[in-house]
Amino acid sequence: MARGFGVSVVIETLARGLAARGVAVTIGCVEQDGTIQGLDIRPVKPQPDAIAALAQAVGATVLVAHTSPFFEALPALQGAFSCWAWEHGDPSPAFFDSDRAAREAVVRHKQERVYPALTGVVAISEFIAHDIGWPQAHLIFNGCDHVPDRGSKGLQDYPLGDGAPLKIGTLMRIGQGEARYKGLQVFLDLATAVRASGLHADMHIMGRGTPEDAKPFQAAGIHTHLNATDEERAAYLRGLDVFISPSLWEGCNLPLLEAQALGTAGLAYDTGAHPEMTPLLAANARDMLSLVQAYAQDRGLLRRHSLMCYHFVRRRYRWSSAVDDTVRLFGLTAGTQPMPLGGPLPVPRRGWLGVHAKKLLWSLRAEGVFGAARRTKAYLSYHLHKDRSG
Repeated sequence: MARGFGVSVVIETLARGLAARGVAVTIGCVEQDGTIQGLDIRPVKPQPDAIAALAQAVGATVLVAHTSPFFEALPALQGAFSCWAWEHGDPSPAFFDSDRAAREAVVRHKQERVYPALTGVVAISEFIAHDIGWPQAHLIFNGCDHVPDRGSKGLQDYPLGDGAPLKIGTLMRIGQGEARYKGLQVFLDLATAVRASGLHADMHIMGRGTPEDAKPFQAAGIHTHLNATDEERAAYLRGLDVFISPSLWEGCNLPLLEAQALGTAGLAYDTGAHPEMTPLLAANARDMLSLVQAYAQDRGLLRRHSLMCYHFVRRRYRWSSAVDDTVRLFGLTAGTQPMPLGGPLPVPRRGWLGVHAKKLLWSLRAEGVFGAARRTKAYLSYHLHKDRSG
């Protein structure tokens, strides 16, 4: 359990929501950084005997694993407890050279030996349910309202007409271990393209990393912000004009949701779960640059797209809904003790909105950004409600 990891955010927020409903939660993990306070967090080895001993000590009846190697320990405990895998997904092994075979083996083992042996599986997105090869997984979506609601932005928040540069930024872990799937080089290439286009813009990146990790971005003229607090993170995301996710795989892109929830337009590539997370998708770097250039020319368009993104995520991704779904699925009542287990461990496929997203991207190219923007909100609203309802 540590700051800077999406799985930790999910576990912490759900645990606090369940506690508010009178459901006691103990979090077992391999290690923690001590920054998460007010929750019952205990060290536990990812072994069946150790997990069972902790569960019995706290009176837990439901065990929920969020990562490997806790997933692999649960089949031995099924029956004595109600055991669930809460899947955040694994980036495609193709993104990793050194341990690709080992990652492929982990995926196969879960499909063949773990999921079938448990009470059930939870997936955090439509994309993840299919990407893990378990489409019958129960869907519980993450929320975005752990960040403060400062409302949507007005035209006064976009002083571009006064000659101010367009402020473009991203947020991600910037270490080399996840560089390929997080799209670090993609963001560096975009910064180069923005500069070559003559666009008046400032590029920013915030993330968890070391000064050494930051050097390539600083050398490229990108403003780099390392290891920020939650308050600094929220201020940064709110202060951007455009948030861009260069990631090539995401089961749920929390920074993308957070930026939009703070009133900033959120752009992403049409990969992974991104079609579920934002109405603004790009098929390639050319599309991404074109949209950014359009924002620089028309702050009214930027404001409308920011408002669309704000309502898109605030209406659909709520932690209270996630807690409600958890209580119903696990049959929890006040006094029940679920125990989440997990900690951060380290072929993109189209998500559930892929067809509609492609139609939208086609319309952006055919009509131009300005014409397509007029009908984007109504088009996506119709298909989102239609697809989400089944």
